[in-house]
Amino acid sequence: MPKTIKKYTNLTRAFRYIQDSRRLFFIGLVAMIVLTTGQLAGPLILRSIIDDSIPKADLSGLLIRAGAYFAILLLMGGLTYIGMITIARMGLEVVSRIKYDVFSHFLTLPVSYFDAHPVGELISRTENDCERVRELFSQIAVTIIVNVLFFLGMLGVCFYLEPKVTLYLALTTPIVLILVILVFDKLRHFYDLHRQYQAQILARITEFIQGWEILRVFNREAWAIDQVDESSRLRRDVDVKTSMLQYGIMGALNFSLGPLFMVLIIIFFVPQVVNGALTMGTLLVFFEYSRRIFEPIMAIAENIRGIQQARVSLDRIFTILDMEPETTGRLAGEEGFINFEHHIEFRNVWFAYKGEDWVLKDVSFTIKRGETLALVGASGSGKSTTIGLLCGFYRPQKGVILIDGRDLATLDLERWRRHIGLVLQDVYLFPGSVLENIRLYDDSIGEGAIWQALAAVHAEDFVRTLPAGLGSELRERGGNVSAGEKQLLSFARALAFNPQLVILDEATASVDVQTERKIH
Repeated sequence: MPKTIKKYTNLTRAFRYIQDSRRLFFIGLVAMIVLTTGQLAGPLILRSIIDDSIPKADLSGLLIRAGAYFAILLLMGGLTYIGMITIARMGLEVVSRIKYDVFSHFLTLPVSYFDAHPVGELISRTENDCERVRELFSQIAVTIIVNVLFFLGMLGVCFYLEPKVTLYLALTTPIVLILVILVFDKLRHFYDLHRQYQAQILARITEFIQGWEILRVFNREAWAIDQVDESSRLRRDVDVKTSMLQYGIMGALNFSLGPLFMVLIIIFFVPQVVNGALTMGTLLVFFEYSRRIFEPIMAIAENIRGIQQARVSLDRIFTILDMEPETTGRLAGEEGFINFEHHIEFRNVWFAYKGEDWVLKDVSFTIKRGETLALVGASGSGKSTTIGLLCGFYRPQKGVILIDGRDLATLDLERWRRHIGLVLQDVYLFPGSVLENIRLYDDSIGEGAIWQALAAVHAEDFVRTLPAGLGSELRERGGNVSAGEKQLLSFARALAFNPQLVILDEATASVDVQTERKIH
């Protein structure tokens, strides 16, 4: 798909998220439109006071018009509050749905995607990019619509009062707007660089915080700071260039166009006022509008910048949503179901993470149900890779993995993984209770089954000594228990789901020898 077409396709896809928030959108839009009408009416009321009430010494009429003007100000304040609150709520609803879709899609992506992308980058995609899109829905879109209506309304009033000058203004406005749009379109490249450097900074900060103990032990704090500082300086340089171009051009336009229009008003209208062909009230309307006539254009230009930034974020978001999910088996429904009963066979399996840099070469072996098989080899010989293939995280480039004689590639991976209890060397525990870390928030597993699993791995006594037993809270990554205790909880987690196949990846490395013998 051509790049330009893809940009607008992404914008169209993004606006589909408004479908479920149409009511909020229209309430906010109507409030802002009425607010715009009030902004247009203010100078016209002042014109009526100057041209009608004051010359006729009509005190009652003056008070009525003044009251109307004050009422409009109050109404504008109330509508501003209603409009902004409503649109902000709509933006939050929309971005929540986008974040839900992004995170849900993340969980369907193959393991190879997470191997290639740092955690910080993924956080940036789900948070920073989505927040940029939130601005598009909660502020930018409605602001552009309102400012377009406000500008057209001012042109309409001015044209009614003085068509000739207004016609000149209307002819020059599209040229100015097109110039501003072209400038911001050129800035899109810098916005893209900003998002890339921002993701890089978050990725590095996340990695360094997770590995702070290693950095401190080896005295590498200064190096880590330099790495983050380097990315920050690159982002700063991009932001400086962007700001200089953006605000330099915008400032020049704002400085030149407003005074130029004021000069035109003085040249064309003041002689007419002196000759009595034009009233002071009408001159006041033009002066008031001249002060604000280019505010909508500047606001539109500023929000076009926001649209450009949102387009960059949308491209990054929809790049994720357009990625193919993990390939599951070709067989659907009951045909894809397997109930492991006999044996697992690796038949002439070849696998490489990149190209033909083979990690496994022509590997063949068979595991019968009820047997225990140990894979022994040097680091990097493919033991963990074999586990990844058996769990369906990767697909072999050559050969086949058979479960009871059926090709794993054709089976429903979600159903197959229900038969597996996996215990890794690097144990991950979530912030939360011991109970929920073992059953992973699966309420179908009762506390009785949890205690049985703990007893089976000789972790029951350890858990009972905790302040609240199963209800005891664990810190992030289990920071308040030892490495051995974390692995025992991981063993209990695997057994709690009653698997038909238990896979251990150097899972007893942090467990003492006596406990390891009991587990075996």
